[in-house]
Amino acid sequence: MRLLLLATLAMAQTPPLETRWHPVTNLPLEGKGWTQTKHLYDRLPTNAEGTVRSPVWSLGRNSAGLAYRFTTSATRIHARWKLRPGGAMALPHMPATGVSGLDLYVRDAGEWRWTGYGRPDQQGVQEKILVHGLDRRKREFLLYLPLYNSLDTLEIGLPPGDTLDTPPARPANRRPIVFYGTSILQGGCASRPGMAYPSILGRMLDWPTINLGFSGNGKSEPEIARLLAELDPAAYVLDSLPNLTVAETAERVPPFIQVLRERHPATPIILVEHVQYTDSGPVSERRVKPAGANAALRSIFNSRKKAGDSNIYYVGAWQLFGGDGEDTVDGVHPTDLGFLRMAQGMAPVLREILNAKDDGFTPLFDGQTLSGWKVHDGLPKEHQGGKWWVEDGVLNGTQDPPGKGGFLWLDRKYGNFILKMEAKLDYPVDSGVFVRVGPDGKSHQITLDYRPGSDIGAIYLPWTQGYVARNPEGVRALRKDEWNDIAIRVEGEPARIRLWLNGYLLTDFLHTEATTKGVPASGGIALQVHPDAGKLTLWKGGNRVRFRSVRIKELD
Repeated sequence: MRLLLLATLAMAQTPPLETRWHPVTNLPLEGKGWTQTKHLYDRLPTNAEGTVRSPVWSLGRNSAGLAYRFTTSATRIHARWKLRPGGAMALPHMPATGVSGLDLYVRDAGEWRWTGYGRPDQQGVQEKILVHGLDRRKREFLLYLPLYNSLDTLEIGLPPGDTLDTPPARPANRRPIVFYGTSILQGGCASRPGMAYPSILGRMLDWPTINLGFSGNGKSEPEIARLLAELDPAAYVLDSLPNLTVAETAERVPPFIQVLRERHPATPIILVEHVQYTDSGPVSERRVKPAGANAALRSIFNSRKKAGDSNIYYVGAWQLFGGDGEDTVDGVHPTDLGFLRMAQGMAPVLREILNAKDDGFTPLFDGQTLSGWKVHDGLPKEHQGGKWWVEDGVLNGTQDPPGKGGFLWLDRKYGNFILKMEAKLDYPVDSGVFVRVGPDGKSHQITLDYRPGSDIGAIYLPWTQGYVARNPEGVRALRKDEWNDIAIRVEGEPARIRLWLNGYLLTDFLHTEATTKGVPASGGIALQVHPDAGKLTLWKGGNRVRFRSVRIKELD
């Protein structure tokens, strides 16, 4: 007991971390459509007060979708923020982290990754460490503000001597996407501010967004249409049906679109169907309203297309939730899973409209020839074989002569990179992706062994260490007889190797100096057809491995 008391006293006497507080006024505040607002963190312009209904104005004070970008090389990041009076810290079906908290992301190899959050636990001023223990190097961060509360002030704290700097500017042609709608769009009931679906889409597309969701009040009113028409976005996303009756959908949505179209004749407008209530399976009456509203919206869409509007698009309810009933809190408001599914469903439509590419990746296979690739002739004799050819845009490999295989090699010097491709494997085959491949074949293999005793995602070092990590359960993530998405990330020395298969982080292996001994720190990329080996069934005559969309992004 005495020892426990001493430990408690020692913790209580630990001095606070020395922190210097920085104002955020010099940073770009994203997600704000109008500069002339009554408060810095309001979403509607000052002149909207008295024009829009009182509940809309009040909800416009919530900071949903607002976010700061900044750069720093600090090893820890703090935040001190204050909420305006009158808002609830949490809601009955939504946690305080989403209603009143902060959410921090870091740009990692061009992609946004979650890295920390600020959890409010008191009224008044909140002060939290968002993240600590960062390696010291300059990074770009994205800090989302509360979804369902009104922010008053914000400061960012860093260790003394560290600076809070402005981030790289967005491309000049990357105007924001404006989202208008209901509580779903505003972010109810996300666990963190960054999980509202407009924010997820913003990170997926690396595109600024403006969240104009008004909980219970996304009613497609003419005064809102006129306000939205003042903006100059890359696209409008209209998702208001959950707050409209079927009759209101037919009555209000056409003139709402027309107001936008008169001001912006060529701006893409995306109409989003009413989500299917997730309890509509056993409760038949819950199907009636979405079905009627969606039929009305489809009719509006068809009428505009028939009238020659070539810049209007449509997102069906089937693209929003998963159909298993597991993606909402209460049948309609999404969980984080639901928001992710909504974003994944809308992303292909927005990518096509905005021509948002997979920036930074360089193709390694042109889809027509083996240009740049060659058979690796530096391997042991028993690994010199195999046949590779291009057919219908696909890179194919098989044993040739029977029982013989080898490497198809891209002889370049890649050290740190992300490699993406799609693969389709017959059964049984034994294959793999080899990285940092040297002239003698020594390298790191990420296995694609689809055969009896499959080991997909293992790490094997040929002619040096053998297996350093096994993954006998990896085959469960494989889509059999289908194309599989593969992403491999290699960085550092000793290397950290990660494999994502169909979106699952299947392998995360960190080498030691001992396990990586004998492998080059940089080298080429190779694909494999494995030769037969003893009594193990590796390959069935005529079977193939297939690869396509092979591309790479080098890392600093």
